[in-house]
Amino acid sequence: MIRPTMSGTTPSERICAEEYIVKKGDSFYLISHKLGVPLRDLLAANRDIHPARLMVGDVLCIPREEDDSVQNGATGKTGATGVTGPTGETGPTEVTPPEDTSGGVETGPTGPNCPVEEQHTVQAGQTVADLQLRNLVSRNTIATANPNVNLEQLAPGQVLCIPTENIPCTVPPTYTLKENDTLETVAIRFNLPVASLLRANPCLAPQDFECGVTVILPS
Repeated sequence: MIRPTMSGTTPSERICAEEYIVKKGDSFYLISHKLGVPLRDLLAANRDIHPARLMVGDVLCIPREEDDSVQNGATGKTGATGVTGPTGETGPTEVTPPEDTSGGVETGPTGPNCPVEEQHTVQAGQTVADLQLRNLVSRNTIATANPNVNLEQLAPGQVLCIPTENIPCTVPPTYTLKENDTLETVAIRFNLPVASLLRANPCLAPQDFECGVTVILPS
């Protein structure tokens, strides 16, 4: 899916100059560092993509300053980054930087896309909660910056990327039950398994699904 437009900006400020095809192991955080685009700008340019649901093959809009886009050429063609212009044309064949012999972001957070100042070596007994308290970041931020890491099984000596800014979460869709609504009728209305509704609303018992209650709809 191509999302060529940006929300919340004007053409005179920023434009969608390039497109990037998501590869295995990519995350918004790693892509922003790889392409030199501020994370907030990258998220704002792709508001219709949940940061935690980035999939291989997704096409991201890469925002650039207007002056930069002129310098890089109006067609948005590039060479080695694997970025394509808005017209769908591709540049020369993708080239792996000489210092990266293991496939870019697939090498994990210790690769070239994680700034040295944001790398953290896990200490013995350290948990993801400890890292959140130490760095004042959300679990979502750590998980998004380290997409291939099991945060429940951190090992001493493991190197993680800890961003300096929190990555925002997308608020899940909700539904406020109307008169005569029940757990079963909501499941039927939105074509959802009853079990999924219960799992998405762990504080609600089946009988709590009644008029006026707002529930989370799992995607």
